[in-house]
Amino acid sequence: MGVELKDINTKALYTVIENQTTTYFHSYNAGGLSFPFHIYDKALSIAETIKNSGFQDTVWAKDVLPLMSTDEYFYPCQKNEYIMTPLYGSLAQEHFENFRKGLDFGYSITLDYDKQTVGIEINRNLGHTNVPDMHISVNDPKIVKLLSMQCEDACDREAEFISTFAEPPKPSKNYIMNVHLEYNGKHFMSGLPMDEDGIETARINLGVSDLDDCDVKVDVNDRYLNDIAGLSEINFTELNSVAEWANCSDEDEKKKFAAAVEAYRPETIYGISNIIDNLDCIELVEVWDAEEYGREALYGSNSRSDQTQFFEDTVADYIDFDRYGRDLIESDDAKETEYGYIYSESGFELDETPTMSM
Repeated sequence: MGVELKDINTKALYTVIENQTTTYFHSYNAGGLSFPFHIYDKALSIAETIKNSGFQDTVWAKDVLPLMSTDEYFYPCQKNEYIMTPLYGSLAQEHFENFRKGLDFGYSITLDYDKQTVGIEINRNLGHTNVPDMHISVNDPKIVKLLSMQCEDACDREAEFISTFAEPPKPSKNYIMNVHLEYNGKHFMSGLPMDEDGIETARINLGVSDLDDCDVKVDVNDRYLNDIAGLSEINFTELNSVAEWANCSDEDEKKKFAAAVEAYRPETIYGISNIIDNLDCIELVEVWDAEEYGREALYGSNSRSDQTQFFEDTVADYIDFDRYGRDLIESDDAKETEYGYIYSESGFELDETPTMSM
């Protein structure tokens, strides 16, 4: 993982969202990965204790945060120092602008009590860490386990925990596809393919148990896959599997796929998967007229034994290859595409029945 968060003794900006209001603080020590979660939990616990005591009807975590000081629990080597200082108005705006410019503060941390999440954004211009930006539910089992440890033990395990929270790839032209997921008004965007950790992060952010329940939109960055963006039905699991296939396929294989999609015209992601499953049954002949098609069948690099078994080279000059090619195209039920003619010796027919595997 490189440098761990616990090694970075630098200032942090805090955004606290609670009861649909936002307040800002700064701290002189960002702490480790576990620290924002301990702060989140401790402030909430103190606020609940005060309310339950009957001394005050309404107490929020944001009210408690500026009163919290260092102690044995947070910083064993520091005593009686306030953890956070409130930021107001233009000063808060100035600090956040400096953070965006790569100046001063090392981290921007969001404690969202409404959504029960903690966000950690890294100042990349400092160049001291390759820890990913994170947006994590406080109810995530890994965080619950982290909070159950003593603070020092949790810090010692940070590298292990950080690696499990790496965000999925951001939308970029560098990925095969970019996907936009929507569920109950929540949105999540990522590059594809996504691994299991990325899928889990998306589920937590969207508050959904299965990403197949989301509305899916896709942008494609590979010309051989362009038709996928126009499909009438897209399922996330199938789409991610297609992206995984494309990520591992060479240009010839993707070219044959694109020709098959143009020829068979699938309307759903299931039809796309069906073509990929049956690419071995489909042939691409990279010629663009009947005469070339006929010659390729007899003399080409992929000449067909069923056509050449009894053929003698000496009679080649007497053959009407154009007519022969047209007849062969008809008998093969070959379809002309941008990439050449496509046909299937085994009689492949497109099947768009939903399937969860490729």
